[in-house]
Amino acid sequence: MVRVSGAAVAATVLVALGTASGAARHLDSGIRGHVLYGPTCPVQRPGQTCERPYQASIAIRREPAGTLVTRVRSGAGGRFTAHLAPGTYLLVPRNGRPYPHAASQTVSVRRHAFTAVTIHYDSGIR
Repeated sequence: MVRVSGAAVAATVLVALGTASGAARHLDSGIRGHVLYGPTCPVQRPGQTCERPYQASIAIRREPAGTLVTRVRSGAGGRFTAHLAPGTYLLVPRNGRPYPHAASQTVSVRRHAFTAVTIHYDSGIR
């Protein structure tokens, strides 16, 4: 009979957990996004920008099954990064009722590359 100490079992579990959680950090593919909110002014004049960066929550779902992979939140500058395995994903922005509103979009991620995405939130100003 082989005896395994509790410390050996705990070390094995920690290594397995570290490998699983560390795998996402070592992916060299995914999505780099920029979230914008606008218009921010009722009338846009030449040379005037009526969009600004926006902090938003975005669910990332695997296509075609629709299973939730992760959620990301853009920072104050509107930027976010999600390390993902190659494949097709659906980005689902969290929307207000009725505004601000952004449409969901499908994104393809290729091996060893980050796909650039811009999400536009409509402010409802007309």
